[in-house]
Amino acid sequence: SWQMADAYLSGQVREKLKSAEAAAALEPAFERNVRALVEVQPADLGPSDITARLGAPWIPAADVVAFVKETLGAEIRIHHMPELASWTVEARQLGYMATGTSEWGTERRHAGELIADALNSRVPQIFDIIKEGQAEKRVLNVVDTEAAKEKLTKIKTAFRTWIWSDPDRTDRLARVYNDRFNNIAPRHFNGDHLNLPGASGALSLYRHQKRGIWRIIAAGATYLAHAVGAGKTMTMAAAVMEQKRLGLIAKAMLVVPGHCLAQA
Repeated sequence: SWQMADAYLSGQVREKLKSAEAAAALEPAFERNVRALVEVQPADLGPSDITARLGAPWIPAADVVAFVKETLGAEIRIHHMPELASWTVEARQLGYMATGTSEWGTERRHAGELIADALNSRVPQIFDIIKEGQAEKRVLNVVDTEAAKEKLTKIKTAFRTWIWSDPDRTDRLARVYNDRFNNIAPRHFNGDHLNLPGASGALSLYRHQKRGIWRIIAAGATYLAHAVGAGKTMTMAAAVMEQKRLGLIAKAMLVVPGHCLAQA
């Protein structure tokens, strides 16, 4: 189906470019689509512009495993379930290593458990069991909890440094991030094509008014955040009449503040 250029060259433009390139490989006529989409691709963000958080869903579990092996010297298993935003960690080895219980963790919260906390965005809390007669209650151990938090911060900081330390890994993950999150091009509405049959020839609309009219027609509900005197009333009236002419609406509703009702 046909689309206006301002609609086609906006939104998920990276996916659209992939589709256009696949179509152009079969039919050269689609090369014009490829050329147009290339022009509106968002500029790639570099590592300094990307926050690589331990537990970010776009970072594969294999990279977290590699981080633990290189930094902590331990073999662990990690499984990520994106549908549940959940990570499971098997890292018993770290519970018996000085690396896991002293350098990168504590005796009461070893590094493997802290990595699981980081991946699942949890704050570690250490509790003591206190007996009161026949009952038991859990009491937060502030000292041990703060010690665990400090080790968790150390792990997170080391991960942010490590993740961009290898050029190949940097290129791969930056590409993943840009394709997944930096992939939207805003729509720039252009009303230059509007002729507005039936409009009075005594008035000439400004380009921003035609853009507003086209946005109302193309997008529906629209907020005209134009300055005083910019011609919002004319824009709204023309948009309503053009929509009725095109058969898009039968009745229109214009919402204005109560104190402006007399002006409308």
